[in-house]
Amino acid sequence: MNSKFLFPCTTVLTILYLTLFSFQNISAQESSNTKSKLPKTFLGAGFGINDYGIGVGLEHAVNNNFSVYGTGGLSTWGLRATGGLSWYPKESGFGSSISMDISYSSGMEELETTLETSGYNSGYGGYGGYGYGYQPIEDNDKEVTLDLFAYSTINLLYSYNLKVGTRSKFVFSGGFSIPLEDNVYRVKSGHLLTNNSKRFINFMAPGGIIIGVKFMLGIDD
Repeated sequence: MNSKFLFPCTTVLTILYLTLFSFQNISAQESSNTKSKLPKTFLGAGFGINDYGIGVGLEHAVNNNFSVYGTGGLSTWGLRATGGLSWYPKESGFGSSISMDISYSSGMEELETTLETSGYNSGYGGYGGYGYGYQPIEDNDKEVTLDLFAYSTINLLYSYNLKVGTRSKFVFSGGFSIPLEDNVYRVKSGHLLTNNSKRFINFMAPGGIIIGVKFMLGIDD
């Protein structure tokens, strides 16, 4: 091969190799810097069913795979506070996560609402029965006064934490909530509720399917 041709080819290949090597080092350095600057603490707000109603949340990474969090908000069962632990298989704060937490709902006293009734009788929610002298009448809607009891749930969730930029995320959650008490309300006005009304109240009470979405912003490195 002509030596005059070989020298320029060797020079070009050497320059290309050094250029590619430099770009690789720069890319690796940028990736390392980005990873080191991932936020450890997130603050945000959201809404959901059996999540925290409408409220705010704070999450803090304790290491690369585990985070602790707390939320507070207004739900269908009064004020709701939650605290728990999340596990991230890849990196704390982003991607898939599995969480377990415990929630406390304050309940409400003397809540007045319109429900379907079938008589007039004192009793506790979830425990039907006819009082002395009860006479069946046609079902009709009445203004009913309820006491919603405070109680707690254990919650299991899967979440996907969708990264937005380098410091924020949307969190989409689903799971199941397990009540820790059975007796959740009392009909204070004494009306006898129909099965439809009882089902409605139990549906509004914490427990069951969890669906939630929130936006969180990283507030530190």
